[in-house]
Amino acid sequence: MILKVDAVTFDDFNTLRYGVGKGEDIIYPILRSLKKSRLEINEEDFLKEYFRADKLYREMLRETLRESLLDDILADVLVSLGQGSQCVNRAIRKAVDVGLATRKTKWYSGATHVLLTLKEKGYKLGLISNTHWRFLENSRRKFRTYFDVITLSYEHGYAKPHPSIFLTTLERLKVRADRCLHVGDDPVADIEGAKGCGMKTAFIKRADGEANADIQIRKLSELLRLLKI
Repeated sequence: MILKVDAVTFDDFNTLRYGVGKGEDIIYPILRSLKKSRLEINEEDFLKEYFRADKLYREMLRETLRESLLDDILADVLVSLGQGSQCVNRAIRKAVDVGLATRKTKWYSGATHVLLTLKEKGYKLGLISNTHWRFLENSRRKFRTYFDVITLSYEHGYAKPHPSIFLTTLERLKVRADRCLHVGDDPVADIEGAKGCGMKTAFIKRADGEANADIQIRKLSELLRLLKI
């Protein structure tokens, strides 16, 4: 199948990049950083309240697809524990930066080559990522070298497969849905979400499972052949 499109959008994790090493839950380096600030935090109370809030966040995300920023969840936790001020917000941002810096990622083989090749051939490129973790500025700068539009669920307010996150990206790319291919690894969030908006879809098979996509690939480099590049 030769695809005729003007734009290509991509999922991020398990499509373009993957995590390196499992390590500890991100909340622990965040907690250590918060404890170094002048906040009076009882570790047991903090963790109990955080895991309660995190569970509620995930339940609400499944039910409504409404996204929340990790920083905001932590702010609510600290307020519930009697901490709340501008100083707290600064401490949270610094602590989350510390936590995020412990998360190591790598690009899949050939991913950046595919993105640069598509860009050089005149395709509009978009990133559509579900994340309630902030993009650190160095990561954002890196992605701006490849993508014309970056849509992150915590900034948009809704997560895939909500149609608005796809439709907003299409509008910003100034491209019709049927002239855009979305590439992702999640059968529901990526494939059903994009197809529901009228986009063409490519399922990249990173693990077991099937998807009702227009095409299925195992390597990103296969896109170049399918786009006749």
